[in-house]
Amino acid sequence: MSGDRQWIRSALVVAMVIAVVVLTLGTTVLVTGPFGLVIAAECLAAIGLVVAVAAVPRGLRELPRQGRSARAWLKELMVWRRGDAVPVVQPADFPTYAKISSDLSWAPVSQWHYDHGIRPLLARLAASALAEHHRVDVTTSPAQARSLVGEEIWPHVDPSRPASFDSKSPGADLRTLTRIVDRLEQL
Repeated sequence: MSGDRQWIRSALVVAMVIAVVVLTLGTTVLVTGPFGLVIAAECLAAIGLVVAVAAVPRGLRELPRQGRSARAWLKELMVWRRGDAVPVVQPADFPTYAKISSDLSWAPVSQWHYDHGIRPLLARLAASALAEHHRVDVTTSPAQARSLVGEEIWPHVDPSRPASFDSKSPGADLRTLTRIVDRLEQL
């Protein structure tokens, strides 16, 4: 008898949800037209998705991989959550970070290394900060950009300055790089 009641209760909930959806969509078409119908349908789909995700138990949102038992999968999940088995991160996973790190380490070696490695990145960052925060285009208003960046820092980030091919003179040291980055952050 209780199984029948549960089935009837589930059927009534489904019928009520369908009735609410049909009434909502029908009212939306009458009031706003087809465009409003699309928006209302998207909203109802999003609500349905949220309800479906909330109904799934927290630890079982991912299905076990094929060929493994659910017990082995859950055991691995619990070990990974405790932090015992941390995935290994390789430098190859972050090539841009590796390039910037390498360019920074080579910047003090020579002016050539600075101009061909890290200076283009710093020039792009300066141009982006000036455009975003001050509405200054570095290529059309270099004097205004120079005054905003500062006379001391500008030669290190000036995109119009030709790159040096001098590998004998020293590049920008760590103290200079720190001042440049600090100034760019202030922009």
